[in-house]
Amino acid sequence: MTKEKIVNTFQNKFPEKIEEIPFVGVDVAFEVESDLILEVCRFAKETPELGFDLLACLSCVDYIDHMELVYNLFSFTHKHKIAIKVSLPRDGEIDSITPVWNAANWHEREIAELFGMTFRNHPDPRPILLPEDWDEGYPMRKDWEGKDFVRLPKK
Repeated sequence: MTKEKIVNTFQNKFPEKIEEIPFVGVDVAFEVESDLILEVCRFAKETPELGFDLLACLSCVDYIDHMELVYNLFSFTHKHKIAIKVSLPRDGEIDSITPVWNAANWHEREIAELFGMTFRNHPDPRPILLPEDWDEGYPMRKDWEGKDFVRLPKK
């Protein structure tokens, strides 16, 4: 499937709700509203001509004034890859996509624990990385300063 066909397939299903954006390393990238992420991911996986059967990576980026989640999807059948970006407030919530790809389970748990994002309806939101008695906030946030944290001087 060509880039244009991928774009058209998504935009026909989600007119005016999904925007193509430039992004390096994938065939196509889209930005979507957070309330659509579960529906967009289901569509990406369940539409035969798309067939995105792998959540390759789920990342979180802290831009100080907001957070951004980046979902990297791959189709083994069609050999194409896309990125879906979602912007959220720093205290934002978003639906868990574990019903679509079970691999999202640990990705979402790590992001929740390290960045403080909330994934609604996550099947197992227990922490998995930090010590059980961790009470120092979210260590991957750019404004985090733990008790033993030493910030490097700016050059």
